[in-house]
Order: sequence, then structure tokens, then C-alpha cells
Amino acid sequence: MAPAVDLATLSRGARRFVGAPVRPQTYRNLLYLLLAFPAGFVYVFVVSFGVGFGLGLSVVLIGVVVLAATAVVCLALAGIERRLTTTLLGRDIEARTALSGETARERVASLFIDHRTWTPLAYLVLKFGVGIVTLLLLTSALSTGLAMVLVPLHYGDPAVYVGIPTDRPVEFHPALYVVWNNLLVGVNAVVSVDYWRVRTLPEALVVAVAGLLLSLATLNALNGLARATGWVTERLLAGAYDPLGAILGGSEPE
Repeated sequence: MAPAVDLATLSRGARRFVGAPVRPQTYRNLLYLLLAFPAGFVYVFVVSFGVGFGLGLSVVLIGVVVLAATAVVCLALAGIERRLTTTLLGRDIEARTALSGETARERVASLFIDHRTWTPLAYLVLKFGVGIVTLLLLTSALSTGLAMVLVPLHYGDPAVYVGIPTDRPVEFHPALYVVWNNLLVGVNAVVSVDYWRVRTLPEALVVAVAGLLLSLATLNALNGLARATGWVTERLLAGAYDPLGAILGGSEPE
């Protein structure tokens, strides 16, 4: 027996879907995601250059110094990301402002053997991928949806073409074949689709409604991406050493 449909859940889901454009958190999410591309580009450069250069010179002392400096810089960048995630997404991510160990050597050693030092490097590289996905959604789906919503305002302008232009008709060849009395019997058809242009108000309104649905779906997808990114940020940056916090707030016992 199929489970009963929970109308209250469906109603809440529908309100959440339709209400995405009027929720302030949506625009905080958009700002958070928009910052991911330029920031991620910088992060990938820092990680790839520092790690690559440090490993290449690891046979001498300078390579170890470069790797250490790269780790500290990446932890500082992760600290900025942690504060950004807290401010825009409301996720409180804990960090350490002190290293374990009595001597300087012990504290440096604890920094490098702790896996929480290296997970932020993976996060910084991942941030660039989040930025690319965000740009694809904004420049393709959301921009297309908003353009479709505005179609009723300018579909009648003779200087503006609203529709699907093609340089030649698109042909589809649906076919159906069955075996009957050891014979192969089939039907083959050709369907030709020429260009389509919006010429009437009802057509423009249909396009606008489709664009509204596409825009709402894209905004909800971006909200979901922001929530997923915040969850990953919390998992990869929680408990990592924060050199900025140590400088600005002073060291606290671990």
C-alpha cells in the first residue's frame, strides 16, 4: 500500500519553493556563492604554487620552509572562509587558536601531523569548483529564466526577435519496428521543426510562466548548493588551527 500523501509537508515545500525570491537568506546565499569563484581562483593558485614549489624543493631545507609557509597561509585563508560562512550562512564553526605542545618544535610538529591542517587545503581547492557551478547556474539557467519572464514586455517589438531561431529545420526520425510472422514490420516517420517565434500575448504569457518556474527552480538549486557548501565547510574546517584568530584574539588553550 502506497504511503499517504502528507498535504502539510507538500504545502510547506511549495511555499518554500515559491518564497525563495523573498527570503533574505537567498541573497546572502547568492553573495556567498558569487564570492566562491574569484576566491577559489586565488585559493587554487596559492595551493598549487605553494605545494608544487615546496615539493619540488623538498630535498633541501627551503622546500620544507615553503611547505610550512603554504600551510600557514592556507590556514589563514580557511579562517577567512570560516568567518564568511558564519556571517552569511549562519554556521558557527569552531577553530583552535593554540597548538598543542610545550616547546616551539612540539607545536610545529603537532601542526604538521594533525590531519585538520591539511583538510583546509582540500576545501580551498573545492571552493573553486563551487564557484564554477554557481557561474553556470547564474549565466545559463537564472539569466534565461529572467529573460523569459520579461518576454510579455517586448514580444511585440518588431526590432526584437523572441523565440527559437534556427538556420535550418530540425528533423526527428521516430521509428517503430515489430516482428510479425518472421517478418520485420516497421513504421518510420519524419518530423520537421522549423523556427518558432512568439507573436501573441498568450504565447508570451506561457513563456513568462515557464521562465518564472525556471527562475524559482534555479534559486532553490542555488540555496541548496549554499547549504551543501556550508555543510562541507563545517566538516572540513572544524577544529583546524586558525592563525588569524591566534593573532587577533590571542592564544587560548586547546
